[in-house]
Amino acid sequence: MARALAAAIAVSLLAVSGAGGAGVQTPRKGGTVVAGPLQEPVCLNPLLAACEGTTFFWIVQKVLAQSFTVAPDFTQRPVLVSRVTFTKKPPFTFTYEIRPEARWSDGVPVGARDFVFTQAAIRKTLPPGSDNVHDAVRSVRVVDAKTVKVVLRSRPANWRSLFELVLPRHALVGEDLARVWTDRLDNPKTGRPIGSGPFLVEDWQRGKQLTLVRNPRYWGAHVAHLDRLVVRFCQACTAPPPAEVLEALRQGDVDFALSRDATIASDLLRIPGVRVLPTPSTGWEHISIRVGPGGHPALRNKLVRRALAYGIDRNALVRRLWGEIDPQYRPSHSAAFLPTSRHYRPNWSGYRYSPSESRRLLEQAGCRRGADGIYSCAGMRLSLRIITVAGVTWRERNVQLIQTQLRQAGIEALPIFANGPTIFGRILPSGDYDLASFAYFVAVDSIGAKDVFGCGGPQNYTGYCQRLVTRDLDQADRILDTDRRSGVLNRADRQVARDVPVIPLYQVPFVLAFRKTVRNVVGAPFSIFWNAEDWWLER
Repeated sequence: MARALAAAIAVSLLAVSGAGGAGVQTPRKGGTVVAGPLQEPVCLNPLLAACEGTTFFWIVQKVLAQSFTVAPDFTQRPVLVSRVTFTKKPPFTFTYEIRPEARWSDGVPVGARDFVFTQAAIRKTLPPGSDNVHDAVRSVRVVDAKTVKVVLRSRPANWRSLFELVLPRHALVGEDLARVWTDRLDNPKTGRPIGSGPFLVEDWQRGKQLTLVRNPRYWGAHVAHLDRLVVRFCQACTAPPPAEVLEALRQGDVDFALSRDATIASDLLRIPGVRVLPTPSTGWEHISIRVGPGGHPALRNKLVRRALAYGIDRNALVRRLWGEIDPQYRPSHSAAFLPTSRHYRPNWSGYRYSPSESRRLLEQAGCRRGADGIYSCAGMRLSLRIITVAGVTWRERNVQLIQTQLRQAGIEALPIFANGPTIFGRILPSGDYDLASFAYFVAVDSIGAKDVFGCGGPQNYTGYCQRLVTRDLDQADRILDTDRRSGVLNRADRQVARDVPVIPLYQVPFVLAFRKTVRNVVGAPFSIFWNAEDWWLER
């Protein structure tokens, strides 16, 4: 079964890429693709926290062009800007050169005054005391129509997120920015749709669907090939259940669907005329080890934590969980970068599955094996609670496989299943756990960094504190050059690998499924619509 499914997906991928000897086809213009079911956003105003959500970002980023977009390999590529230069000493000055051809859908050029207006609008809506890159801005001023100069108080490594979206000043100046763009993205002065990206919002039927239409004045490489992209919504869901995704495709209600549960790939492939594209998400699945108060006392010993790392067969986990959808899928060997990042280095690859090495380390730590094969350390049975989210099939299988593997190493793992709010709202913050299997979702490139591994970090649930690591992570937050920054983060990761407060498992995959007539789809971790302007329909 696994080989048959893998072969079917491989054929599907060849079709998606246009390979297989058919030659490159010329994209056709026209037609509509219906995507869904997805969670419906509350509103479309990027200045309001209440509007924010995954579907919201996927839609708005196709309408309002970004200064930089995050590519499938996690590199940040310039879109609205042609170049940004910066100084490395105070005052930290960034000069943005806006593309000469960039313009709004009404023909008005995208200019420096839009950038100044956007920064002022964002600053007005930030809550007091927020730790946001916009708080680091000392001044923004116009140099000329297409050049803007930004002076920062510090050197934030995430400076590229300053102008994730740029607002149209000529459309919004003088408007109440808290009341615009509730149901549409338009010029309030004219009522006409407005945008700088390849699509515009044509219509929103609440409770049913939102329609994006081609922006005929898009200034990029080409206007969108599709006439329309319709986003259909699921009813009262944050993520559509697998059954709803399958039903929507089977009934022909949608042409393009996302399933966060990659285990339904075999069911998707049985639908006539549907292709399946496995895609790594931004999720980094790992085992969090509670080394601080609340965890099993033995976990404070580095040798015991290393024994855990050697006792988990991560290759077998990936094979059993994801081998059917992608036989080439590999585990993660980094706690700094996802495997799809160009900065990824396999700093944890030394932890190859070896129950005998686990047992050797436990005995070196002074633990003694009992008659049932389970060790006791300092008189306490090495019986560890492993917590994960209930009701997610692959997570439950993941924990059960780990339980079986660790027993071979002489460690007892006791699965505990709870809902998400309980785990993330109570258990993890309290530190009342031994092991926890969950995913951090990467914002741009690195996995959590200081927030996760720094001493006292807001998402440091393990209680891990290593001063050299924290120093490196503090430094990385102030390095503007991405290659230099990645070098420092990888150095910190090598130390984290020696200390083992976590165990990397894998980059969580999802699947895209779509009609064979939809061509040129590229799977990207940050947005299912990443290259929607390049999609076209084969007739």
